[in-house]
Amino acid sequence: MMEPNDRRIASESWRWPAATPSGSWDGGDVQVWRASLRQPTERLAELSAHLSADELERAARFRFPEHGDRFIAGRGLLRELLAAYLDRPAAALRFRQGRYGKPVLAGAEAGAGLCFNLSHSEEGVLYAVARRAVGADLECHGRSVRYEAIIDRICTSGELACFQAQPAERRREAFFTCWTRKEAIAKALGGGLASGLRTLEVCFQKDGQPEGRLRLRDAEGQEWSVLSLPLEPGWSGALAGAGVDWCWQGWRLPNAGDGTN
Repeated sequence: MMEPNDRRIASESWRWPAATPSGSWDGGDVQVWRASLRQPTERLAELSAHLSADELERAARFRFPEHGDRFIAGRGLLRELLAAYLDRPAAALRFRQGRYGKPVLAGAEAGAGLCFNLSHSEEGVLYAVARRAVGADLECHGRSVRYEAIIDRICTSGELACFQAQPAERRREAFFTCWTRKEAIAKALGGGLASGLRTLEVCFQKDGQPEGRLRLRDAEGQEWSVLSLPLEPGWSGALAGAGVDWCWQGWRLPNAGDGTN
């Protein structure tokens, strides 16, 4: 089994089965993990044992039990991943809300320099782990989204022109490509889509396909980059991180959901 710091991992593919996260990882790359939120009852019990009282209370507040189960799976898997990197018990990890509500490590692990972000859609979940600011977004195209009503609020004039030039059958995919890239950048920055991202062109070439890696610079002069992740039809995902010198490595966790190649 390859270790997570093995640079032979192609930066444009996913690997299965998953390697094991390790604190010996040098942190130079962004490591991405994909899983399913649909977990067997026995596995849900294991994952719920990692959660704090507040997390369990939040899970119990969901109107539909399956949504509570997804929350338990998502948080439990996150705790297991971070615990492996930090060599700590999953239940011992503490979190707090950072700027704009972005979760960050708290307590003894706050100084470990480990950054993470997660995104879930339907039964899929995506985790990004790095030693730099990072943001990830995952979207299932089956979501009930009236993209025609909101695309002019998130796209530049150039993106709108490319979107409108697309055949009708490709517009939904084009929207989610744009949306996930902008969300990933917003999450890496620690803000939201209201942070002026309508002025940032992230997405289309003239043929409507996504650009490769996009480089940009924020108001403070910090360089960032964003790229789309290779997923199966019906899914879109994007990854953003501080700097332009990183590549990504992707693994599928056991019982991984739809979307990975």
